Amino acid sequence: MATTPLSLRIDKDVKLDLERIARRFGTSPATLGADFVAQGVRTTQHPGIEFRQTPAGRMAYLRGVRLPVWLAVETVHDCRGDSAKAAKLLRLPKLLLQAALAYSRSFPDEIAADREAGHRPLQELETLVPNHSFLRV
Repeated sequence: MATTPLSLRIDKDVKLDLERIARRFGTSPATLGADFVAQGVRTTQHPGIEFRQTPAGRMAYLRGVRLPVWLAVETVHDCRGDSAKAAKLLRLPKLLLQAALAYSRSFPDEIAADREAGHRPLQELETLVPNHSFLRV
């Protein structure tokens, strides 16, 4: 994807926090800042969506619930496209599920990658997140 420069002025403390977080994620402050701006634009365009840090990287989630967009979309697919049935199974308002479907139509490659990451073997995730315990059921 082609990029273009943008100059921003941010508070000194925000810059220090951005640098600290970038080091933790193993990226540059400029790359992380660009990701945060892009995600901010997306959450403005899709208000039912938020981004969360996961062991597999940052992912789109439905706002206010612990459900990644890819899993909501997969549930609709498993229900043969019946979003009302999927909303009932997930105990979600239909409108929130519609927000997930709209986001997935706008960013299909991202949702496909998130789905693939979400299906990674647990052992692989454990190597990504040292000192973290995953509940096995």
